[in-house]
Amino acid sequence: MKTLEPLILITPIMLLLAVGIIVFVVLYQRRMLQHQEHLRQLQATKQQQLLQATFHAQEEERRRVARDLHDEVGAMLALIRLNLYQMMNSTACDDEGLHTSVQNMKQQLDDVLVSVRRISHDLMPVVLEKMGLGQAIEALRRNLTATGQLEMELRCNDKNKRLLPQHELVLYRMVQELLNNTLKHAKATKVTIDLHFGEKDIELLYKDNGVGFKLEKIVQEQQEKEGLGIMSLQSRAALLDGDIQITSAPGAGTAVAIKVPVATQPNLHTTNYTNPVTAHGVSATNIGNSR
Repeated sequence: MKTLEPLILITPIMLLLAVGIIVFVVLYQRRMLQHQEHLRQLQATKQQQLLQATFHAQEEERRRVARDLHDEVGAMLALIRLNLYQMMNSTACDDEGLHTSVQNMKQQLDDVLVSVRRISHDLMPVVLEKMGLGQAIEALRRNLTATGQLEMELRCNDKNKRLLPQHELVLYRMVQELLNNTLKHAKATKVTIDLHFGEKDIELLYKDNGVGFKLEKIVQEQQEKEGLGIMSLQSRAALLDGDIQITSAPGAGTAVAIKVPVATQPNLHTTNYTNPVTAHGVSATNIGNSR
């Protein structure tokens, strides 16, 4: 019995020591997980703030360029056109060739003025600021249809609905980006946009009848080179704490579904980056950039 007494005394001590070690490891692991989660949240916040800062910088540059085009370049072109008109009327000349050349120059100046106004409007559309997202997309539809490049149909449950200015601008830029991709790559003849304003969410469904594409191939290509399209869409959706899903297949056109929560704060979302933006089941953070 005497030989067992030390063993009996040591056993509880060893058990307590083992339990203490286990508790220490569990608490340490929990603390490490909490630390990692904190770091992830900090990184996500920094990424979100960087996205927002980049977006605002881009929009400020757009405003500056649009203002310069309208106020300076447009005004100078209009003055040149006026001087040309006055010169032609004040000069007595029977040279038909000269009159024809002057008329051609006036027409070219008119075309340039129209292009300058169009570019300035695209950079900073007045109708978006004055009348809201629905009316701004309707203006896009009218202008695009007038060019004959593409037939566009817009279905909206409330074209006069107003959102926070930041949200209207982000969603409008996304529609512009989608239209640019369709015109450049899709070889489509028709685009349909369904815009629905709900109590909690805004849903935008964009469809074209173009050639479509293999998403996996695009993902691989965009990992190898830099672009802006899909990455820009993903970033803008993230700014609104939204979700974007892209569905496409060769010969089947492309569909893009965007869903963002109705804003309750006067600023863009800047705290979390928790909602993944997906494209056909693939995280948009892995997609890279546009076609």
